[in-house]
Amino acid sequence: MQPGNVLPALVWLFLAVNQARLSPFPPAPATLGLVLINSVALVLFMVRRDATRVGGKLELVIALAGTFIVSFLKGPEARDAGAVASAVQLAALAGWAASLITLGRSFGIVPADRGLVQHGPYRFVRHPIYAFEALFFAGYLIAVPTWYSGLIIAIWCALQVTRIVREERILDGYAGYKSLVRWRVLPGVW
Repeated sequence: MQPGNVLPALVWLFLAVNQARLSPFPPAPATLGLVLINSVALVLFMVRRDATRVGGKLELVIALAGTFIVSFLKGPEARDAGAVASAVQLAALAGWAASLITLGRSFGIVPADRGLVQHGPYRFVRHPIYAFEALFFAGYLIAVPTWYSGLIIAIWCALQVTRIVREERILDGYAGYKSLVRWRVLPGVW
């Protein structure tokens, strides 16, 4: 494990433990899924490749803001969410986990070139993790349809769009990949 991977791994350990600790018992399936996602991210931080190229300070700020802005979401207990919201979130969590696992050792929060992944869900859209995160937060918005939730998720969306555009500038070989996989997040839209 590289020394630069220890701090992010510890942050994700804190997130996974904190989510599990703060959840009512028995936890909602979506909460268990988030603990799983953060546990996978924790492992990926420990085993990720060294970057050949890394974004600057602005990319760091955008990435951290885009990752943690959703921490401000609040609402009813997750287990009080309706069946539709829960189904959307569980489907999103499955895709999110599959995308993380496929990304594997190329995973990171700050845009960096750790190798371009082009298989699995990355054959269909160029940023499947962001796509499934968006679906997850759409499920949250179904469960908690408040102006505050909408505002936080809209800010998250703006940060992710900015993050995607800046991330694409860093990866080596991206022009060829872009010609093979047309859509960034949502086929037929963007």
